[in-house]
Amino acid sequence: MENTQSTPAENGEDTGMDIPIPANSFLVIAGTKAIPLDKTVISIGRSHDNSLVLDDPRVSRHHVEIRVIRDHFVLFDLNSSGGTYVNGQRIGQGLLYPGDLISLAGVNLVFMQGTHLPGRSGVDGNTMVGPGQRPTAVFNTSIFTKKKRGGP
Repeated sequence: MENTQSTPAENGEDTGMDIPIPANSFLVIAGTKAIPLDKTVISIGRSHDNSLVLDDPRVSRHHVEIRVIRDHFVLFDLNSSGGTYVNGQRIGQGLLYPGDLISLAGVNLVFMQGTHLPGRSGVDGNTMVGPGQRPTAVFNTSIFTKKKRGGP
């Protein structure tokens, strides 16, 4: 008799366990410190249980998450009290592009993706966009959350 019970990996199905993380991606804090984005979910906030702890009273305890979705980094505000802005636009969730300026209630981070840090020798000036110089893709929350049908 044939074994009909097999794991998703044996069937060639995507189990979601091996989500590829885009290479050479990081956040630059205060223009001096680079934090690698090497996990599929990066939580940022003031609380010590976050992946990245920002000790600033303007930042909420659990301010934002950056998640890898289909080979892209997507930023999600976690109902922070001070708000989250990308390139000057308040967002609830949005796709990140290299050079995006992220402001967490006034604490600035720059999302970078590539092989070189800006300002280093050997960087082609045409390939990098400066912090906050590009509009961001902002998602309507209905894309990720279901609305109840009916009602007023």
